[in-house]
Amino acid sequence: MHHTNDDTKMATIRRSGSRWQVLIRRKNYVGPRSRTFLSRDLAQSWADAVEERTKKVSNDIPITLGEAINDYINGPLLLHRSAENEKYPLRVTAESWLGDIPLKDLQIMHFAVWRDERLLKVKPNTVMRELRILRVLIDWARDERGAEIKDNPARHLRVRGTGDARAPFFTDQDEKKLLYELSEMSNPNHLRLTKLALVTGFRRSELLSLNWRDIDLKNNRLHVQRKECAARGSSSSMRMIPLPHKAKELLKSFKSKEGIVINLTKGSARNGFDRVRKKAGLENLRFHDLRHIAISRMWGSGMNALEISACSGHRDIKMLMRYSHYQLSF
Repeated sequence: MHHTNDDTKMATIRRSGSRWQVLIRRKNYVGPRSRTFLSRDLAQSWADAVEERTKKVSNDIPITLGEAINDYINGPLLLHRSAENEKYPLRVTAESWLGDIPLKDLQIMHFAVWRDERLLKVKPNTVMRELRILRVLIDWARDERGAEIKDNPARHLRVRGTGDARAPFFTDQDEKKLLYELSEMSNPNHLRLTKLALVTGFRRSELLSLNWRDIDLKNNRLHVQRKECAARGSSSSMRMIPLPHKAKELLKSFKSKEGIVINLTKGSARNGFDRVRKKAGLENLRFHDLRHIAISRMWGSGMNALEISACSGHRDIKMLMRYSHYQLSF
């Protein structure tokens, strides 16, 4: 009889007629539960091999929430669109007291305390975004890593005060100041990036990955590589998007029609916009706010929800409405 390191029965070898049968009794073992051999030595060898393989698998299963977070950061999160933004709060959680809690012992009270602590430092919507990521992470640890979790307590937690969409106040004068400062930069791609964001509502990552071969100016359409949000998963797909008229005219004005449309790295695009918004006196403006502004302008131009969602990529009408603000400029 074999035992694992945690002293639970692993395998039993018994006589079965003229042969020897191995019965695997480990609860979380995935594979054949029994096998019959001509000799006891062969049965013993197979039982040893199964035990060794099970040890390796068991050692890879995260025990604490912190271990699961670290595995998630180095795994599925790498494929997420906003991985860099999500990594920091996840690491903070992994290094906190919550990260030391075994996954099998997690209860809603743990997340309730975590929520209340976070609300002292950040806004409710931020806590809700972090909670959504933790929900997906725990499901992943259970379903794909074999962690011992009966229920996901993070899915039962609520955060009060969420639901108020960010409504950036952006006047025509603000836009003129922002575009002027961008035009003063030596690299014209910074100005092109912001102008495209204001007429398409695309995310910065989508614009930076846009290639001229993905654009069909003649038929007013383009293809965009879009990933799911972190709270849903890491799937990605190429989607055909109708090309707004203003975006088409802007693209036609670009001299080069080959290769990458906006030749900037993620870091350069982020740092450039941050410098310019401060020069323009718009320190509270984020690049993602341009997405809010563009979608609101689409509503104001008379586009319907289906047309706007096709451009923005929103599948949920509730989320689309969170990005829609009437009277953003005066």
